[in-house]
Amino acid sequence: MRSKVAERIQKDTPEEERIFVRQYTGIVLRINEILTAKGYTQKSLAEKMNKKPSEINKWLKGSHNLTLRTLAKLEAELGEPLIYTSKEQAI
Repeated sequence: MRSKVAERIQKDTPEEERIFVRQYTGIVLRINEILTAKGYTQKSLAEKMNKKPSEINKWLKGSHNLTLRTLAKLEAELGEPLIYTSKEQAI
């Protein structure tokens, strides 16, 4: 059961913001899933990408926007697709 406050916040949140949060969350979950499966840490990923660990942390906590270029670099480094356009095909 939702509280009235939660219902009001959801009602007042623009649809595009809800979509952004859902998509960003999905991407971050996927990245973390791959990191775990490959035994990588944020620090080891940062080293592989020649980035600071703090930058990786910002990407994964949502305080720094992930560009398409960044997503492509992450996907290339991780060797796994991050975004799916349909259930059958990954970008």
